[in-house]
Amino acid sequence: MSQGKIGLGYLKLNFKMKSPLEDIKNYFDRRFSREEPALTAIRSSSDQAGLPPIHIPIYLGKLLYILAKMQNAKKILEIGTLAGYSTAWLAQSLPSHGKLITLEINPTYAALAQDHLQQAHLAHLVEIRVGHAVDLLAQLAHQQEGPFDLVFIDADKENHALYLDWSLNLTQTGSVILIDNLLPKGDSVGQPAHQEAEAVYSFNDYLAQHPQLEVSVIPVITRDIQRMDGLGLIYVK
Repeated sequence: MSQGKIGLGYLKLNFKMKSPLEDIKNYFDRRFSREEPALTAIRSSSDQAGLPPIHIPIYLGKLLYILAKMQNAKKILEIGTLAGYSTAWLAQSLPSHGKLITLEINPTYAALAQDHLQQAHLAHLVEIRVGHAVDLLAQLAHQQEGPFDLVFIDADKENHALYLDWSLNLTQTGSVILIDNLLPKGDSVGQPAHQEAEAVYSFNDYLAQHPQLEVSVIPVITRDIQRMDGLGLIYVK
């Protein structure tokens, strides 16, 4: 049996285990997504500080990094910083003269993220702005701080449409917008079971029909390994 077939057999065997999503995620993390020690430290520090366990999985951080590299991004905008884990992945993709602006509503999270980025030697590439994202986005547009090559939206779901609309004011043709959490919790896909799910599905309808955008969704495994989610991959026409 060839080595390739052995690999496939290994995966098929693991799919039959009690927690197949956990096994798949751990395989992707281990095989393709080795992170720098500074990134591991950010995850550990976030957990120790009692932050919500909602930062992206390791393999998804690597995907953001690669997409930003492929985009040759020099200016990145992030909406939703938390402790700076996804921020660090994106900042690592930047050239020495690049810049990332990240928006965070919680001053405590922003301060922790600043510490993390300093420890990771990435703070010189990142500016954290604290406040309501819609207000901060309006300021960015008013001050003409765009266009951004890549935007990553990972914040409250109820305001996704507002964040997207402002992002379009801060990007240009050829820019890429990434939006996390396009598949909400619920027993049935497409049938909202709570207010947040209703907001996500309503936004997905808006996103899918938007005339300025080319949209695809990448299935992803959530950090808590309980379910599948979706990452929106969007090209601005």
